[in-house]
Amino acid sequence: KQWYQRRVRGFMETLTAVKNNNVNKIPNYDKSDILEIQKAYKVAVKQAPNSLQVTLTDLLEAKTKGRWWVVGAAWTGLDETRQVKQVQFDSKLLALARKNHMNTEVRRNVFCVLMSSEDYEHCFEKMLKLNIKDKQEREIIYVTVLCALKCKTYNPYYTSVIKKFCELSKNYQITTQFSIWDRLKDLKSLNARKKGNFILLLASLITSKTISLSVFKIVNFAEIGSDEVDFFKDLFRKILNLSEVLITEIFGRLQPLPLDNLKNGIKVFLKHFLKPEINAQEKKNLKIALKCF
Repeated sequence: KQWYQRRVRGFMETLTAVKNNNVNKIPNYDKSDILEIQKAYKVAVKQAPNSLQVTLTDLLEAKTKGRWWVVGAAWTGLDETRQVKQVQFDSKLLALARKNHMNTEVRRNVFCVLMSSEDYEHCFEKMLKLNIKDKQEREIIYVTVLCALKCKTYNPYYTSVIKKFCELSKNYQITTQFSIWDRLKDLKSLNARKKGNFILLLASLITSKTISLSVFKIVNFAEIGSDEVDFFKDLFRKILNLSEVLITEIFGRLQPLPLDNLKNGIKVFLKHFLKPEINAQEKKNLKIALKCF
């Protein structure tokens, strides 16, 4: 009977560990195998050819211009007219774009689409019709983040636009990460309103799994100044006010990653700077978060 109870207790502890994404509590678990698989996957992805950017126009014109994406198929050459689509916008919108230093045609077009769209889905559709290609695509994220920070009050519309493009392609995820890094490196230049909007933008992107806490790997939590301390206290406090399930998912995503410096830095920050200032419920959620590492 005692042997049976020990087996049941061990089984329940393992299930709880799996549920909480805490692999360290699983008996005889060797995470080195997972790390090796992740490394092999990353190598395979890097060596894989880039996905073909086949547009609807290419499909519709396949009979006249050929299926260039098929090896050995006939092809009449690139369509030289496939450039950034010329769009006419209201003069007031264009004046507002100039006022906000949208100094290139692509940025002006992106800004005007953002300002004139009915909702984020309408904006997404209009952006795709601009036919922005290659490196110019990063301007969509750049301008959207800029508008999100400049709002008088936080507007989730811009966050939804970023999420939509990140779902479309990994390129937008990478661009979003770089855009966030630029702002994190220059936090001191942001006023209180922009910092508040930035915190809400980050909290929403993290909660929706568009980005993860690994985006803070460029931050040295052991050497941050008072401005950065206040910024991250507000950000982590918003995360700790989410549901237990979301908190477990957000912090659990860091667990398998080889980012020990980041994980230790966040732990020290949460215990030293945040814990003394939070209420009882937040302290309870903090314990849940710390168990995920």
